[in-house]
Amino acid sequence: MSRGLSVSALLKGDVQVVSNGAARYVYLVLGVVLVLWMSIFALVSPQMRTLPPFVRSPRVPWKENHSEVSCSAKTFTSLSSPSSTQLGIASEVYLISLPERQDRRKQMEHLQAYKEINWTVVDALDPSDISIGHIFERIVSQRSLQPSRGHWNDLGSVFRWPADINAIATSTEHLGASGSDLWTSTDTQDSRHTISSSISVSPHPNITCATQDHSVPSFKPSLPDWMILTAPKISCWYSHVSAIRKFINRVNATPEDVAVFLEDDIDVEKDIEMRMRHVWPSLPQGWDMVFLGHCWSNESFYSALPSSRIMSPLYDLPTQSRIHPSHSPRCTHAYALSLSGARRLLQHLRYPPFAYSRALDQAFSWLIESGRLRAFSVVPSVVIQRKVLSSDIFSGSGVGSAWREHLVDGVFGT
Repeated sequence: MSRGLSVSALLKGDVQVVSNGAARYVYLVLGVVLVLWMSIFALVSPQMRTLPPFVRSPRVPWKENHSEVSCSAKTFTSLSSPSSTQLGIASEVYLISLPERQDRRKQMEHLQAYKEINWTVVDALDPSDISIGHIFERIVSQRSLQPSRGHWNDLGSVFRWPADINAIATSTEHLGASGSDLWTSTDTQDSRHTISSSISVSPHPNITCATQDHSVPSFKPSLPDWMILTAPKISCWYSHVSAIRKFINRVNATPEDVAVFLEDDIDVEKDIEMRMRHVWPSLPQGWDMVFLGHCWSNESFYSALPSSRIMSPLYDLPTQSRIHPSHSPRCTHAYALSLSGARRLLQHLRYPPFAYSRALDQAFSWLIESGRLRAFSVVPSVVIQRKVLSSDIFSGSGVGSAWREHLVDGVFGT
């Protein structure tokens, strides 16, 4: 009897061993399949899952009837003679600077001499200039015509971007004064740098920065500084528009021209020319804007565009520059524009319901997020703000915002 029980127990044990072994085998196979699937997903999906619509889709949303483009199959038209004195990519370089900031200009003279940059200095508009008062009055007037309670769809049936922006952007016709360009023309220009009793140039503390296309929040004392529209913010907008217009209205301009716009508080990588020549061929046709530096945004949010060039092995992986589709870049200290991109951007910036509605970098960011501009960012930044001298935008705040970046080997060692 005991022998029979022993044999029976052994048989049951063998069955259990076989059952457990089979289960472990099944689990092992399922695990391998799961790992393989996740690996394939990780390799394939980021490029398609994280790219913004204007890169992922074969058709550019901001441009009707646009020819199909692809980031992996593209034609790059280089400048006729890319020069090391123009950062390796630009036919024109503009430095935007307040004339009275001689402390900054002296530092920029050192940078110019070191990098042999042949730039055009654009005198920024003083925030106390009488033109600022005129612009503030026009902003108030525009908002009274198109009231908003601060919600996304409040003006959905009212606000419309001009239908001809894209056609004009790709044309060669002269862009004369239009829209907000006329807010400071003729009668205002004759009174520049004079005192006027009819227009106040004092701050307008109750004017808020718009969001999205034209959503204007109500003023509250608790609003942060970045939500308040101030004279320095208006001055910054005006000054950049002036520089962009200079680039557009040059004699003998060609569609291949590229301009770089810089502010006067920057440091740049010593090898910026090599870095730009490495990443520039990655850009697809039809690009508008490239941020050489940014702040307050993760510009590696979208996958880097594929590059046909390999940087020197002397560069560690984290220090190699790559081009990413822009996510939500802030700051205006260093960016490049194609000629068509400059024409497209100018038309947005001078459209009366949108003009001077917020800080300029907020406008850039929204135009990018909403698909109005086809923008890209160099990561890591090759141009950064030094923040060693007082800020022109946030007076009384020291050297500016808390955002800080560092270069690998900057001219000033930043």
